[in-house]
Amino acid sequence: MSSQNNTLAAGSSGAIQTNNLQEERTTNGDISANNNEIPIIDLANPNSSLLVEQLYQACSTWGFFQLINHGISAHLLSSFQNAMGNFFALPYDTKVKLKRNAKNARGYFDDELTKRKRDWKEALDVGVPGSRDWSQSDFDDDNACLDGYNQFPSADECPDFRDVVIEYFDECSRLSNRLASLMTVALSGRRNEEELFLERMKEEHTSYLRMNYYPPSDLNKSSDDAENLHNNSFSNKNADTGTLGVSPHRDAGFLTILLQDDDCHSLQVARFEDEDHIGDDDRWVTVHPVPGSLTINTGDMAMICSNGRFRAPLHRVLTDPAKKRYSAPFFYNPGYRELISPLVCCCRQENENNSNKKDNVHESSSKKNMNHDLQPLTFHPCLWGYFRALRFAGDLTDLGVEIQTSHFKVGSESSHIEKQRRFMEVVDFEEPFNVEKYRHILESQD
Repeated sequence: MSSQNNTLAAGSSGAIQTNNLQEERTTNGDISANNNEIPIIDLANPNSSLLVEQLYQACSTWGFFQLINHGISAHLLSSFQNAMGNFFALPYDTKVKLKRNAKNARGYFDDELTKRKRDWKEALDVGVPGSRDWSQSDFDDDNACLDGYNQFPSADECPDFRDVVIEYFDECSRLSNRLASLMTVALSGRRNEEELFLERMKEEHTSYLRMNYYPPSDLNKSSDDAENLHNNSFSNKNADTGTLGVSPHRDAGFLTILLQDDDCHSLQVARFEDEDHIGDDDRWVTVHPVPGSLTINTGDMAMICSNGRFRAPLHRVLTDPAKKRYSAPFFYNPGYRELISPLVCCCRQENENNSNKKDNVHESSSKKNMNHDLQPLTFHPCLWGYFRALRFAGDLTDLGVEIQTSHFKVGSESSHIEKQRRFMEVVDFEEPFNVEKYRHILESQD
């Protein structure tokens, strides 16, 4: 894994950096788009209005950006990457003791389904404990929640692993709180509604950190030391033609913070909006990580909150025939009981006139960009606990269809609105989710 360098800063010219070129701001603050690279945003930009504008443009166009000067130290990034590599180098028999199951969404796995296809990866999921207190034993009853219990290797098996993971998790939580605040400011200058929502997110978020390892897909071409490359149940033979590390998907939560290797470029972002279309290869853009940066993308819940103004983009991970790859997405998710609805500031009201429309948008140097015509209410309320349960169940087993935000669009004939109501009547968010217990509600009839 490549070492990280967190000393990047925007140039004094005020240009927005990209991997191969710079995007120059015009005199009115607009950003001229580069169709071949995702934007790079400097979180230390002293011009807060410009920073908010850049976030708005990135979230509403690409749905992806690279973040520099994010505040997480290079030392911690390096320590976390080393810990992640040490875990995946453990014998398969050691890792599989931590395997997640139908009654616990957290733990190790190497058999996940994305869009009903098996991924070419192994992973470990760790989430905020039910007690919100990392000092308690992982299997303490107080730590039970819908996602289950955390499962870590022992200190003898993987020294310092738990401590380093928790430290990195907490840093990602703090960074997510700040980014979510900036994203909501980008949508509106009215703070009351947003502040209540953000405070609930900060205090009740149910985020989790996923550590991924993608083995080389061709045993005959691997350029890495063969030892410990294939301590799993699937990569001791070549991948079939067309196999992906992760199939095209959208992230379910509010936002994702991704740490990835600098030297293996496998993440791709779609430049099309089709709901289920996989797309031609030339419509996918490869992300080339800037050393020291973190890759940020908006998720389904941010798209609902923004009433569709923010984009939750399709993305996928390619296999590499010769190189191994590590990555770690931190999924910043609402509380299980949170009913996610479009913020009032993002919806056109029936009796709204031009004067009060002006109050509903963030005033900045880029007002002409951010003051889009507001749309009528686009989405029904979506219970995060229900959406999360369906996504996990679909990762673990084939329920017939993967839940999407399109199932909550106003005017859709999806059965999920009724299923969600039934789920809310019987669910206990303080006990681990059990696929079989809720299967009669969750299986698709769409």
